[in-house]
Amino acid sequence: MLKPHAAASGFTLVELLVGVTMVGVLLALGAPALGTYLQNSRVANTTATFYSGIQTARTEAIRRNVPVQFMLTNSVGSAASLATGAVPDPSGRNWIVRAASGGGFVPVETKAAAEGQGASGADSVEVAASGPVGFDGTLVFNGFGSMADSQAYWINITNSSAGACAAASGPSGPIRCRRIVISPVGRIAACDPAASPGDSRAC
Repeated sequence: MLKPHAAASGFTLVELLVGVTMVGVLLALGAPALGTYLQNSRVANTTATFYSGIQTARTEAIRRNVPVQFMLTNSVGSAASLATGAVPDPSGRNWIVRAASGGGFVPVETKAAAEGQGASGADSVEVAASGPVGFDGTLVFNGFGSMADSQAYWINITNSSAGACAAASGPSGPIRCRRIVISPVGRIAACDPAASPGDSRAC
């Protein structure tokens, strides 16, 4: 006795086209948001890298009980060459932590832009450090973990090629820019300039 054929299963061509079209529309709608998310992640990652470096400099100054520098620089090379030949720059894309030793410096840790900010280019994250008059991009911690010159410093981290920074009031862009603040006593804090007063992320 012959068995009846089982009903065919699967998708028709029309169903498949409708499904592909819906996926395409959803991807098109989500692409801008995903792009903004990725650019904001780059800012956040760079902030974390610089914050970690500054914290390392402070910790090493206390541990070694000697002046330790956190220097922003565009110089490249080995850790040893940067420890003796790096040129400070307040908008440096790289940084080095170096400790005073015998009239010179020894390297503690270094980071290149490729590690913290992505490869250099139009879409790279930008860093701009500020401090008292004459600041050249070098922060110096003393053996107590305070700033050697008793001054405050801050580092703004932006991504202008991806858009303007978000703001708590007034014109606001899509990028959640960050700021690292270093107080005269060596307290290090990362904050969001766009966060409203009272928010734990506010500067």
